[in-house]
Amino acid sequence: MEMTPTPSAMNNLPELEFDEVGIWSELKLEIVENYGAAYTNAFANQSLKKYYVDAFSGAGVHISKNTGDQIDGSPARALKISPPFDGFYFIDMNEQKTAHLKSICAGRSNVQIKTGDASDYLIRSLLPTIQYEHYNRALCLFDPYGLHLDWRAMDMAGKSRAVDMFLNFPVMDMNRNAIWRDPSAVPQDGIDRMNRFWGDESWRSVAYAEHPQGNLFGGPDIVKQSNDVVVEAFRERLKKVAGFKYVPDPLPMKNSNNAVVYYLIFASQKPVAQKIIEGIFNKHR
Repeated sequence: MEMTPTPSAMNNLPELEFDEVGIWSELKLEIVENYGAAYTNAFANQSLKKYYVDAFSGAGVHISKNTGDQIDGSPARALKISPPFDGFYFIDMNEQKTAHLKSICAGRSNVQIKTGDASDYLIRSLLPTIQYEHYNRALCLFDPYGLHLDWRAMDMAGKSRAVDMFLNFPVMDMNRNAIWRDPSAVPQDGIDRMNRFWGDESWRSVAYAEHPQGNLFGGPDIVKQSNDVVVEAFRERLKKVAGFKYVPDPLPMKNSNNAVVYYLIFASQKPVAQKIIEGIFNKHR
């Protein structure tokens, strides 16, 4: 549900502080922008309607941790892509951020900005309208703030046969909240969030395995699996369950300490899309 702030309400909002982003986020923005341009060019001579969907859009502006300068966020970059998309959908929970986006997009009738839960809006309102049979297509960026995305949105995107999807696979947040070395100590809230993102509890059999030699007392010893094992299982899930035909190897996004913050996953129905994104990913591996 969209909640449009009144002028008086906007005046009462505290001053917006733009999010600081690391070099890995700047790289992601560049990748999405590069693919977006290739995407709209591919549809340049077709009558299909093409949309850009940014499910955790932010304010459209960030602060670079590297330089301290303001940089364009994904919505602002998408608006500049040529040939242009036919329509844009920007969604964020933060009222200040969507208010700032509205100021950036003032006068553009082909932009819809929603304040609220992205998964709910995607599942109930937007994704049912984007279908192969409806002669429309969408490039979706699902960049959640951790485990804040419902599997049903990803599943619907795949089964629509009309969506190319970028997904921030938040492995750091998974390790912080759900996939602990001692699975019995994980709080219920972490389990619930992981179930919602994964779609069921099958992540448990992926995240943990029994040590082949057991423990000192002869019983099974549960071993936490690596990040690579978890992301590969999810990649297969996008293909086998959600129905995306092409999900190339994801790009690990690393911080200055060389630790993986998240994996950037791409999924599509078209072999040409995989070829394009593999070329882009390989430049940054």
